[in-house]
Amino acid sequence: MRLRILAKSVLAVALLITFSLALVGVYLARQERAALVDQTAARLEAQASLLAGELAGGLVGGDDWARRAAVRTKARVTVIASDGKVLGDSDLSSHSMENHANRPEVQTALSEDGSGRAVRLSRSVDQDLLYFAQVVPQPDGTRLILRLSLPVKEATYGFARFRRDFLVIALVSLVAAVGMAFFWANRITYPLRQMVEFARAVARGEMGKRLPVRSRDELGEVAEALNAMAADLRATMQRLEEEGHRIQTIMESMSEGLLVIDARKRISLVNPAAEALLNLKRETALGQTPLEAVRSHELDDLLKAAAREERGTSAEITMAYPRRRILAGTAVAIRDAGGAIQGTVLAFRDVTQLKRLEEIRMEFVLNVSHELRTPLTAIRGYAETLLDQGLEDRNEARKFLEIIHRHAGRLGRLLNDILDLSNIELEKTPLSIHPLAPSDVARQAAAMLLPQAEQKAIRLVMAIPDDLPPVLADRDRLVQILVNLIDNAVKYTPEGGTVTVRAERVLGTEDRGPGTSDSGSEGLSGPRPQSPAPCIEIVVEDTGIGISQKDLPRITERFYRVDKARSRELGGTGLGLAIVKHLVQAHGGTLSIESEVGRGTTVRFTLPAAVG
Repeated sequence: MRLRILAKSVLAVALLITFSLALVGVYLARQERAALVDQTAARLEAQASLLAGELAGGLVGGDDWARRAAVRTKARVTVIASDGKVLGDSDLSSHSMENHANRPEVQTALSEDGSGRAVRLSRSVDQDLLYFAQVVPQPDGTRLILRLSLPVKEATYGFARFRRDFLVIALVSLVAAVGMAFFWANRITYPLRQMVEFARAVARGEMGKRLPVRSRDELGEVAEALNAMAADLRATMQRLEEEGHRIQTIMESMSEGLLVIDARKRISLVNPAAEALLNLKRETALGQTPLEAVRSHELDDLLKAAAREERGTSAEITMAYPRRRILAGTAVAIRDAGGAIQGTVLAFRDVTQLKRLEEIRMEFVLNVSHELRTPLTAIRGYAETLLDQGLEDRNEARKFLEIIHRHAGRLGRLLNDILDLSNIELEKTPLSIHPLAPSDVARQAAAMLLPQAEQKAIRLVMAIPDDLPPVLADRDRLVQILVNLIDNAVKYTPEGGTVTVRAERVLGTEDRGPGTSDSGSEGLSGPRPQSPAPCIEIVVEDTGIGISQKDLPRITERFYRVDKARSRELGGTGLGLAIVKHLVQAHGGTLSIESEVGRGTTVRFTLPAAVG
């Protein structure tokens, strides 16, 4: 059973008072008993002095005299000869009593100043008696011993009342002391109980509570200290909460993934970016080892390397599921003052796009080099042939010069397309946006390619209503888009085919289904309408050879050709659709391509309509 401070304090005071009163009572009882015995002995001495005068001339009557004397003194009277023989006794027959020479009071009276006293058990009457003996000299030179005795209980009759009174006083004192102890202990423990409740409230997070300060003693100082501590703790908690919210906001808004590994090599923190990059769920990942959660030996190797390095280490991690990703990971071990590892912090960022752009750049450089090498090699070869006496045959020289001219023209077109594409991507090509009639621009572009279409007996059909709302576009760039698309359609449509240009009003962007290619495989997309808005969709449709489904997603990449040999033969640079895509995106539109091998290709792009 647990005792509270109040009970302990009251019990301690009660025990202390009881023990003190018991000691005082025992001491006073002994002193009072001794005083009563001394007082009774003095009374017996006085009575013995009076009776000694009657015995100065000798004892007459023996037991009778003793009984008469006992009536007067209210005590037992015994007369003893110097040899111990009992000559008279008030309570018993002197003849039947034994010799009293060995009694302590008798021996004392005979050996010292003529008197003696003792408290002892009387074998004659079987009770404790107080004895006083006095020597009475006789005329014949002998000595008689006059002994008076009283029962001790009669001698200490007043002691019982003293003890009763003392017990009453002690009990009253004890009750008063316990009451005072309870009062003062309660004054001390009540603030303590308030402090306990206050501490529990603070532990529950109730930082606004304060203790009342009722005194200026130590308890008041403790209350003030606790109030100050609570205020400081509240300020610290608020600061920590703000820091926690700030850190949480930073972590949740980070594009880099973050994992924190504790000293047990278990995941203790995962931010949303890490969940997305590593395909994790925070609820299941927390408490697992990184290898259990991610199952990547490269990540495990990075953690081991971080444990060996003082300043951290970096590595690339390839994630295959749910799609292939390349992550740049950095790991730093957290060490204590002794150098022991307390945890590890891992940061990840997705470099898949950067790697891909780097691959595209390298591929672009290789493609440009390859595209430039072919015409340059031809030009150089035929020029060297002309220099080596090839000018003597005018017909042959003219043929060589025509080939050189054709390759030079192709080289110029290639360089112009590269320059245009670079300017568009770097936003160095300003757009002069004006409302334009789609039918007028389409007819202008078709007129430029009509001779080429007529050579292959291809019909150019313009199916654009004149009442369509105007589009917001740059005329020259819109003509460039349509020329590139119609040119491709004419090139890859067999003789006798049809190329149709049509347009209609739509709202926003539409889902074209599984055969749609929106922005190509380069991952570049321009601004799109955030909500359905009036747009004009222009469609260039042909009945040409078509594009296979495996080539369709990459058809807008730079220098990507389905049939490279035939594309070069037709004079294409491989940049036409890439330029079209970037120009459409620069206008805030979208591009999609649908095709089926042997049945033709349909290219759709949208442009914002002029409203009002």
